[in-house]
Amino acid sequence: MENSTSNLVASIIESMNHIFSNIFSSVDNGIYEILDKIVFVDTRIIEKDNFVKLFGTGGTNGIMLICNSLVIGIFLFYLVNLLFSHLTNSKVQTPLSFIFKAIIFVIIMNGSLWICKQIIEIVSLISGAICEIGEELFGQKISFVNFMQNINDKIYFSKNEVLDVTSFDGIIKTFTTFGFMNLIFSYALRYIMIQVFVLLFPFAILLGIYDKTVPLSKAILKAFISLLLEQVLIALILVLSFSFNLSSEISKVLYIGIIYSLIKANTYMYMIFGGISTSISNNATLIKGGG
Repeated sequence: MENSTSNLVASIIESMNHIFSNIFSSVDNGIYEILDKIVFVDTRIIEKDNFVKLFGTGGTNGIMLICNSLVIGIFLFYLVNLLFSHLTNSKVQTPLSFIFKAIIFVIIMNGSLWICKQIIEIVSLISGAICEIGEELFGQKISFVNFMQNINDKIYFSKNEVLDVTSFDGIIKTFTTFGFMNLIFSYALRYIMIQVFVLLFPFAILLGIYDKTVPLSKAILKAFISLLLEQVLIALILVLSFSFNLSSEISKVLYIGIIYSLIKANTYMYMIFGGISTSISNNATLIKGGG
């Protein structure tokens, strides 16, 4: 009876090993290249023809048409508030200050796409420079693909070898694989939200004209910058991971810390700079407003 039970348990474990090894191989073959593309964004994210058409190639189409139309609405809103201020003795922005800011901000608003490109380019250059420094130090390109290749080569298994999921290495591999699956959902959301905030950028500039709407303007700009700066933190974490000696047991534990820090990178940026969080929690997407 004991032999029969032992054989059954061994058979179940062997089946689990084959199933999980197939899952790991499938994830390893595709997910990390996708992560490199959606995490380290550059100006190409907003240079696609359809996105440019949606944003507007001038002040008479796309999102920019709406923004330029709202300028009249902002002026009317201010005039109404100015009128009521004389009746209620409330303090409002002076007409000279409002008109001066309106002229400057409308000009900036109509150059929003160019400004966004420059901001994205600067952040891309910073994260790229960090990766290049890591490449010179460790002789490898700093990327998610090479990161996982090093792990699989030095710790886990070859393509023709079945990993024992009940072993310490198997447990780590299981954690990291599902951790990276969480990452791809989180960073895919970040990729989309960066494009959303580029579309909101001209509205944020427009809201900066009137003093009472400045806090909302700052919140949008802060969220946009925070999402972009996240890739600088990710670059630093990846460079650090290449400095570990992956053959030691303590490095395996530190490797779990690297994966967890990549998962929590957006939360850390949210805690430091505010903005929004794109962390995936259970089956829901957690999006928070920062102050």
